[in-house]
Amino acid sequence: MTGLDASEWLGLRPTHNPMRWFLPVTPKVSVRSTFLFGGAGLAAATGALEGTTGRPVVWATAQYLSFAQVGSVMDLDVTVSVSGHHTTQARVIGHVGENEIITVLAALGHRDLDLTAQWPTMPHVMSPDRCEIREHHYDAESLGQYLDQRWAAAPPEHHRGGPTGHGRGRVCVWARAPEGVGPSASTLAILGDWVPMGIGTVASRPISSNSLDNTPTDWYLLEIEPAGISNGFGHGHLRIWGRDGTLHAIASQSVLVRPRPPDSSHVPGRLRDDR
Repeated sequence: MTGLDASEWLGLRPTHNPMRWFLPVTPKVSVRSTFLFGGAGLAAATGALEGTTGRPVVWATAQYLSFAQVGSVMDLDVTVSVSGHHTTQARVIGHVGENEIITVLAALGHRDLDLTAQWPTMPHVMSPDRCEIREHHYDAESLGQYLDQRWAAAPPEHHRGGPTGHGRGRVCVWARAPEGVGPSASTLAILGDWVPMGIGTVASRPISSNSLDNTPTDWYLLEIEPAGISNGFGHGHLRIWGRDGTLHAIASQSVLVRPRPPDSSHVPGRLRDDR
């Protein structure tokens, strides 16, 4: 399976300065044609880091400080703090003019070691073709519209309750990258930004919230485990699986939680769209 890197699909572009990249904030990479989708920001930063250093991302974390509005251009400035024989420590600051949008810290590199192991096991789910399509009801163009997503239901013999049968505090969703986009760390960065959808699905009242192995696969399984909500904040974890049970990435996210408008319908435990 080949194709564009996700950062290319998003519109990330280099400049004459190898330490600076830029991303036009278009409706395709936005939340409801308003502001930059958080996962797109991390994906763009990941692409900039890999493009500048020539090394693959091992780990990255992002702090979102402000919103990049549709129609603006976000510059991404890469700083390499340490570059060793096998590992690079670097950061990216994404900004629109003087307004800082996102700060990303990352480790990049590769070591030759003839050892591969994983300990978590993929949850029991039905295949994507047997699962209910996750419908979107956006009133404007959004990045989520370009992802094919299915509610990954547990088989009857493994049903444990909850929205997708994996227990009260867990939601599983199949997701496929936009057509023509191949596997990469940037692809996983986009898919790792769906913890808010899991929190919104399992919560007992209507809420909204906002904010790396690359074996080819067509469908990814997002195993979302909301940890809880307290003092207006939510936190959760996410694992990204391949269809063959390979663990591709893990993610965690803290989000701001707010009540939904009164006209937003929500029934606890019912599958619904949150992003």
